[in-house]
Amino acid sequence: MWIGPIVFLSQTLFNIFKVLEIKYTYQNRIVPLLINSIWINLVSLVSVYYSIDSLLRGEFFIIVFYILGGLLGKFIGMKLGNPRNRIWTKVFGERKTR
Repeated sequence: MWIGPIVFLSQTLFNIFKVLEIKYTYQNRIVPLLINSIWINLVSLVSVYYSIDSLLRGEFFIIVFYILGGLLGKFIGMKLGNPRNRIWTKVFGERKTR
């Protein structure tokens, strides 16, 4: 019953973290990249475990949660990964320029 939402959430988080991994790699930010990698591994374990378990039991509906979670995660990750996004100005305030 709860497996679909768990897979959806873990796939969403996985894809957000993957987008941020690319950003941190490009910016050469080692510590956030390593912490992000830990989260990638944890949520991927959850996602793969429950997805394969459901597929082996013949519950193919899990594919829908897997794909939709991935799509939403990529979308959110691209929005959060963009430093010019309005979300960051709401959270941290306006950027001070010199």
